[in-house]
This record gives sequence, C-alpha cells and structure tokens, in this order.
Amino acid sequence: MKFGYFCLAAFAVACVAGCRTTKDVLDDYERNITAGAYREAPGEVAELAAKGDDSSLLWHLLAGAGYYMADDKANAGRQFDAAEDAMQRNDASSVFAQGAQGGLAMMTNDRSFPYDGGGQDRIFTCLYKSIDYMCAGNVTAARTELNRASQHQENWIWERRRDVDAAAQRMTADADAYAKQQQIQQTTGDRSQQTASVLADASFTAQIREKCGFDPVTSGDLSTLAASDYMNAYAQHVCGVFRWLDGDGGQASLKTAAQLAPSTVAVRDANEAASGMRPDNQVWIWVEDGLCPCREEWRIDLPLIIFPGVGRYVKYAGMALPYLRERTWGAANWSVQAGGTMVSMAALANVDKLVKTEYDVYMRGALTREITRTIVKVGAQIALGAAADHTNDGNHRLALQLSQLGVAAWAASTTAADLRSWTALPKSVKCVRIDRPADGRIDVIADSQRIQLAVPPGNSMVFLRKPGPLAMPVAKQVTFNR
Repeated sequence: MKFGYFCLAAFAVACVAGCRTTKDVLDDYERNITAGAYREAPGEVAELAAKGDDSSLLWHLLAGAGYYMADDKANAGRQFDAAEDAMQRNDASSVFAQGAQGGLAMMTNDRSFPYDGGGQDRIFTCLYKSIDYMCAGNVTAARTELNRASQHQENWIWERRRDVDAAAQRMTADADAYAKQQQIQQTTGDRSQQTASVLADASFTAQIREKCGFDPVTSGDLSTLAASDYMNAYAQHVCGVFRWLDGDGGQASLKTAAQLAPSTVAVRDANEAASGMRPDNQVWIWVEDGLCPCREEWRIDLPLIIFPGVGRYVKYAGMALPYLRERTWGAANWSVQAGGTMVSMAALANVDKLVKTEYDVYMRGALTREITRTIVKVGAQIALGAAADHTNDGNHRLALQLSQLGVAAWAASTTAADLRSWTALPKSVKCVRIDRPADGRIDVIADSQRIQLAVPPGNSMVFLRKPGPLAMPVAKQVTFNR
C-alpha cells in the first residue's frame, strides 16, 4: 500500500521536476541585488511579468525595484504602473473571491490564487514612484503618489479584513464541495471542531510558535493592532518633508511620522512645521538598509489524535506553512560627515516589523486554511480506507484502495506554502537631518564604504539604498530652491 502511494507521489513530483520554482527565481533575484548587480536583477522577473501569470503583480514589483535601484526611471515607472494596474483589478474583489485555476482551488494551496500583495507593497510602490518623480522634477506627480501612499495607509485595516473574510468564505465553500465530491459525511461544524482541536494541541502550537514566530491565539488579530504595527513612518515622513519644502503644508504627515517613530529628526520636523518655521539650506538623508524578511517553506504533519481509531487509514497528513527568514543588514553602522562634523543616523522605520505584521495577518487565516484542507483530504483517505476494509468484493476493495492512494498522492503533490512576497523591500530605514555645509560636500559612511554627495544650495532630500554588505549604495537626490 505505502509503496504504491510513494510511487504515485514520486510521479507527481517528477511531473514538476526541472521547472524553475518561485523560490528559485526569488533566490537568484536576491543574489543579484545583494551583490549590487542592479541592472541584471530585473531580467528574469521582467520576462515573467510580461507573461501575465497569476504572479505577475509580484514580478512587476520585483522588476520595478530592480530598475529603481539601477536608476532606470522609465522602466521602473512602467513596471510599477503595471503593478498598480494589477492591484486595481484585485481591488474589484479579493483574489480569494475570484475564480482561481480550476474548481476547488482552495483545496490545493494558497499559491493557486493570484498574488494580491499587501499594504506595504502598495505604499512602497507609490513612495518609489514619487521619489523618481521628484528627482525628474515632476513635483505634481510626486505629490499625487505621496497622497496615494497616505491613502493606502488609511485603507490598510479595511483591505486586510476584506481579504480575511473572502478567504474564509471560499475555504468553506470549496471544502464542502470537495467533501461532497468524495462522498465524505462531514459538515462544516465537524471541520470547525476538528480545526479547533488541532489548535488546542499544545505540542502542535508550540512548534508553530517556535518555527514561525506566530502565536495562533494572539498574532495577527486585526482588532488589537496599533497604528505603529502597520503604518509606515518612512512614507509619512517623506510626504511631510516634501510638502513642507514645496510650501504645501505637510504638518499632518510630519505629526503622524513623529508619533509612529519618535526619533529626534521626526519630532524636530513636526515641531518646526507646526510652529510655521521654513527650512533653510537643510539636508535630509534617508537610508534604506538591507532586505526585509522573505518566506521559506516548512512542513509539519497534522496531529492525528483528532481521528481516534482510524489513523491507520491515513497515508499522508502533511501541511506546508511559510515562515520568515530574516536577512542581513546592508551596513552595521551608518554616519554622515559634513563641514568637519560627524553625525550618526537615527532609526525611522522598522520594515521588518511591518512585514511581520502583514505575515501574521496572513498566517491567521492561512494556518486555519491549511489545517482545514488537510482535515478534508485526510477524511477522504479514511473514508476510502474504511470502505475498502468493509467490502468482501476483491475488485471493489482494490479500486477503493487505489482511490485512497490517489487521494493521498494528490494531497502530497498539492501541499505547498505560498512563498510569494516583495522581497526587495528594505530591512529598516534610517534618517538624518543636517545643515548643508558651505562647500556642499557630504560624505555618508556605511561601515567601510564612503558615499560622496555634492548637494547644491537650497533644501535637499537624499535617498540612499544599500540592500547588502557587498552592494554599492544607490543615491537619488532632489533640491528645492524656493
């Protein structure tokens, strides 16, 4: 019996062997940008984006970020615009409410649905577009993108709640349909009780907490999140400084940034803007350092204690969940040297934390979905195995046993975690504000690397990006002369 199952499972694996996986693509992309090969990074993901598959939004984001770091404004803009087109299509209804590949899509894995992205995807897309618009001198377009970034911040809770509700409804519908198809006498209430029993298993939940850093009881609860858990202080601060320098207000955004990240820079800016002061020959430098956490797959078996006495009929009860792998800093120490003075940079935004919040909200639904789909698949194996044991017809028994193995092999072949995420986002953002030196020369020091800036008279905004220790920093700057 088990030999036959493994043969079927091996065949299923062989069918996909040799294909490049999402993880393969993301790993190669990471190697490029951490080495500073920014122009090479968009190659494969841009080709994938052009194919328009269900991950096209992700490929557009990755390609856009690569072009952004290579300072190819035209191609970056095209990729980010295409990403936003996909986001707008998704906004018509949650991706979980849309028709996915084939029927009963929820019974395979979350990878069967289009990549929807998260709130930070939307916020950073607008932010990067605005920075390139600033550097190109298109102040109006930059302001529009910053306004849109702020709107995404306000919509964050509503958008996440919509996705959670849509996924739960789709899971129930597809699980009911699959159970009916397999002639399993199982109700939604039965599954809910079994899922609750799994989540009540101390050993199981301890493994989840240890591997995923996720507490099934408390993590990802939208009703208990504070604004600082999901609002991006970096985007708010840039929006506030831009508006302040452009003579278009900015006090509200600066106040929010100071509340989210009470650093010396953010608090000073908020106070001065509120008092009516106008900056004169000031320079703001933001550093996007390192890379945010990425998703990796982890396998764990469903606790079969919820099926007492019939565990022998279960051939496969595996589940796959994503966990976050933290990645390295671009530099351990950042400082700025100007006019004979050395100044350290202050932390402004912890992007790791923002990504973790989005992961926790996703996992709150994903864990329940994975348990539910595994319970239903296991239930089908038990039903077929028990039926085979209670028939006296040898041919019928063999047919039932083969069906049982087929269900188990299909369960094994469709067990996979959704590893898609915008892996080009930074790990953290630091900021400093200094007086422009008379000679306009500013040196930013990242460990042993020195980035020389020539800043003209006026108020300037400088944006640096360093995704890895070996990567040369990317610098973008804009000056306001009014």
